[in-house]
Parts: sequence; structure tokens; C-alpha cells
Amino acid sequence: MATVDSSTTSSSHGHDTGSGHGDKEPCCGAVQCKDGKVEPVDIFYAAKLGMLIPCQEFIEHLGTAVLHTCDEKGHTPLHWAALGGHTAVVRYFIDCKAPLDKQSENKLGPRPIHWACVRGHVGIVDLLLQQGVPIDTPDSKGCTPLILACQYGQTIVAAYLMSKGARLQMLDHEGDNALHWACFKGQAELVRLLIFSGFNPRQRDNYGQTPLHLACINGNLNIVKELVEEDDVEVDLEDKNGKTPLMLAIGRKHHSIEAYLKNRLERKRTILGSMPKFDWSTLLWGPPGNSKGALLFFICSVLFWGYPMYIFKVIPYTLQEMQALHLLFFLDNCLMWYFLYKASTTEPGYLPRDTEEYHNSIRQAAHFDEWQAGANPLTRLCHTCRLVKPLRSKHCRVCNRCVDCFDHHCPYIYNCVGFRNRGAFLCFVTSTLTVMWISIYLVWGVLSEQGWDILMLIGFLELVFFSFIALAVSGMAWYMVAMNITTNERLNMKRYEYLKDGNGRFYNPFMRTMKDNCMEYFHMKKPLSEVEVEFMSARVNIV
Repeated sequence: MATVDSSTTSSSHGHDTGSGHGDKEPCCGAVQCKDGKVEPVDIFYAAKLGMLIPCQEFIEHLGTAVLHTCDEKGHTPLHWAALGGHTAVVRYFIDCKAPLDKQSENKLGPRPIHWACVRGHVGIVDLLLQQGVPIDTPDSKGCTPLILACQYGQTIVAAYLMSKGARLQMLDHEGDNALHWACFKGQAELVRLLIFSGFNPRQRDNYGQTPLHLACINGNLNIVKELVEEDDVEVDLEDKNGKTPLMLAIGRKHHSIEAYLKNRLERKRTILGSMPKFDWSTLLWGPPGNSKGALLFFICSVLFWGYPMYIFKVIPYTLQEMQALHLLFFLDNCLMWYFLYKASTTEPGYLPRDTEEYHNSIRQAAHFDEWQAGANPLTRLCHTCRLVKPLRSKHCRVCNRCVDCFDHHCPYIYNCVGFRNRGAFLCFVTSTLTVMWISIYLVWGVLSEQGWDILMLIGFLELVFFSFIALAVSGMAWYMVAMNITTNERLNMKRYEYLKDGNGRFYNPFMRTMKDNCMEYFHMKKPLSEVEVEFMSARVNIV
């Protein structure tokens, strides 16, 4: 893969970790401060900062020839404007006849469109293509805009370029295409989009490596699984150095991929006639990347530590005096196990895959004309599941499915928490908390009357510790129910435009009264439709 500067770490098999495109933003010394105002020292810094008026003043003073010059790093003003996504500045430079496809005067030789792809500025890319910049124009290492978009995980730009006719057969100077780079960089969603668009998942580069080899180097288990299971890529192919994907995973200490590939090879030998070997490890602990460890820890702690202590240490001393409390404890435990079962086994709200709406969106992207206005028909596409994601949904990396009203993936129930099982999950954590509180009261009573037994003391301290965790989890869960917001939305609110008002500040369009929010959470009230959410957001922006 493309060579980078000396500060970039090179991998042992000959592929570097990046292309090195996109220099850093200007430091504080890039501008002069006068009377509290920021004044760029030259047109390059003005372009970096997106300051249109200073750019106009520099060109009026120096002439349009300044747009053909390069700074000390070898880049033109248009390079910096494209990197920052400053559409108004780019338009002005185009009107002034700036060189639109000029390479930087350095080792990599990027062009302005390359830097726009690096940062995901699809509006700038669209503008440059309209002005005649070739869609497959390469840099000095042979990287096209599509390859660079895939190097930097810019899924929307990649989808846009392919919809506009970017050639899938283009390779860099080391024989890597966009799919190789997406696998090497661990871009799972991009990998599915590229293969769906026609890339060959078995194609080798100059080192004899397939995308599977590169995914094993990166360590993304989901990509490895999909290449093997969805695309039937052979797991025992050797590159020119005699390395198989398994060898590369072992060398990089990606243990989950190592376990997965060994299991696939074992299954392959079974098919070829050897004796089958039952996989007890996967049955007990779960498949690689989706461990049952947390769930088993909870179950074993309760069954093999909590209940024996209750039966042999607590009941003999408290049953006669606290019969009602013991009955409540029994009923609460029944509820806890019931809701654990429901939360764990209920399908959380997986959305249907490979929808017609997705295919229509991909086809229509080539005819969309509002890229530069900030509109984007591709932002809500999931290229792994091939669907248009509804509001509040998200693709779960562990389950590898899109979940309606996604909250989070909980290892203690070995399932996602989504639209269909969120009520059971909330009741599970709440009942677990009350079980712990009753247990603490009972154990404290025994310790107070019978003295300090070491096993009882350990159990008491364990209960206190985990009760604080359960209190935090259940308290936060009830708070988010009352506020009608999910864990995913709370943690990633800056990513979602529907959670912002016209000034970019947080706004929750789903918020009603606390009673209505709770009723909606437990499916006793219909949630707002997307049309209603858009209407509420529009009203806030007007106000």
C-alpha cells in the first residue's frame, strides 16, 4: 500500500497504515490577531480558515496568479479550502479560474478533490466534478478519490463516487483497490457497500493478499466473518510470503479472529471426511466476538453463591421472624428470572435486510442535485444490512444487525436492548436491584445477631458493591425513560441531526410528558411518526 512519512508505522507484510493525505490544520501562528480580530497572513491560511472576504482581498491585491502558487508544503489555496469543506471559498476560487486538478508539489501529490474525499466533503467533491475534474484522477501513488475515501472511512463519499461512475477496477501502485483499503482500515460498512457494488472479494494485490488477509491484519472480526460466510472467501489462501489469513491474525494477536478461523478450518476438514469435533467452547462461552461471559457470571454468582448462602446461612435464622419478607424475596426472584429470560430471548427489533428502499436510494444518488446545499440522501443508509435506517435505529456491531430504537448491547442479557425487549430489560434491572436490597437487609440482620461470619461478610460486601452498580444502571434507565431518549442517543447526541435545533444545540423532539414517555416505552402509547418529529423540529427552528 501507499508509502507514508517516516512517522507512520509500517506493517511487517509490506502494507503501510495510511496514505498520509490531508495535512494538519493551521496552528495559532497561522494568523495575526489585531484588535481582537483574526487576520490571516496569506491566502493559504485564509483558505484554511474558510475566510471568504480575506481571500477576495488577497486576490484583488495580488491577482489570480496567486491561486497557482503553492505554500511551503507544496499545496495550493484550493487544496486547503477543499480540505476544510469551505464551499463558498471553493466557488470563489473556481470563478477566479483556480487550477482545479493541480497536484501538490510533494511526494504524495494529492489533488484538491483528494483532500475533499479525505474529510468527507461530498458537496465539494460534487462541485469539482461539475467543473470537469476527472472522477478517477490519481495522486502520485495511484490512489483515486474512491480509494482515498475508502482509506478514511468516508462511506457517503464512496457511495456518491460510485453512483457517479467511478471505476471499480482502479488500483494504486501496489495493486490495492478500494476494497483492499476498506478491509485494511476496518471499515465494515464500506466493505459491504463495495462488494455489493461489484468489487471482487477474492482479488489479490501485488503482495498476493486478498481483502481477507488485510481484514485479519486489521483485526475486525465482523469483516472477516462476512468475507468468509457471505462471500465464501477461502480461509487457507497463502500470499506471496506464504502467509494465510490465520497466520496473520496470530501474528497480530487478534485472538477472536484466530479462534474463528480455526473453527472454520476445522469445519472444512470435517466436510472433507475427517471425524467431526463438537465445539463445546462456542456452545458454552459463545462465538468469537460475542462472549456469554457476563451472562454466565451473573447466573453462576446467583445460583452457586447467592442461593446457597441464602438457604444455609440466612433462612435458618430469619425465616420465622421475617416470613413476609422472605415471600417478597421469592416473588422478586421469580420476576427477575422471568424478565431476564424475556429480555435475553426476545428479538430486540431487528429491521428487515436488503430492502427495495435501499436500492432506490443508491440508484437515485446519481441524480441528486442538492449536495452543495448540505442535503444528503445517503446519510441514513446501512450498507451492511442494505436498508434505510429509521430514526432512532442503529447497526449493532456485536449482533451485526440494525435494531429499531436501539438503546445498547447488553452482555448481561446476551442481547441488544431495542424496541421489542426494552420493557423486559428495564424490569429485569429494577427487579435485580430490589432483590439485592432485600438480600442486604437479610444478611445484615444475620450478621447483627450471629456475629461476623467471614463468608457472610464477603457476601454482604459483594451485595453492597453490585447494588451500587445496579442502582446506577436502573436509575439511569428510568431517567432516560422519563426523558424519552435512548442510551445510544445520549452518548452520541452530537452525531444525530434530529437531536439538534436550528442553532445546533441539543433538542429532543420525542419528549412529551413523563407519563406519556413511560407509556410509550412500555408500548401503551404510539410513538411519534417521523413526519411528526420533523414537524416538531421545524416548529422549534421557526421559534
